[in-house]
Amino acid sequence: MKTRIFALLLAGAMTLALVSCGDQSPSSAQDSAAEGMKILGQESEKGEKYTLYLGLNDKDTFEQKISTEDAIEKANKICAAHSGGYTLFTANGGWTNDDGTIGHENTLVYMIYDIGESDLRAMLDEFLKEFNQSSVLVEKTEAAHIYYSGN
Repeated sequence: MKTRIFALLLAGAMTLALVSCGDQSPSSAQDSAAEGMKILGQESEKGEKYTLYLGLNDKDTFEQKISTEDAIEKANKICAAHSGGYTLFTANGGWTNDDGTIGHENTLVYMIYDIGESDLRAMLDEFLKEFNQSSVLVEKTEAAHIYYSGN
């Protein structure tokens, strides 16, 4: 199970790295959560960003029982009911089982800013129930952000 979670985390991180843009070095990326930071000359807002990794394989059968498209539709409704907005990526996770075989799983990756803990917990509980999951991987980071609208 730890290997599976690590694989999901790695797959999600690789997906996010591919779609990220910008020219920040690792040290300046760490500074991006600092208060009073400017991005493109604009004062940034500081907030919490959660990244959720929702695997789609059923916890009992280890197979995906619902199409990815249907899963996206259901998960989006759950996210919309508990948050002010979200960004969705689809990913594929892989891991090595104890017997040496390779497992694969389609995964939905949600990025959500500034959600309260009670709403986040309610969202995750619905994910667990609706998709028959044993767990959902959750990352929390401090992030500085702006809404850029041009010059």
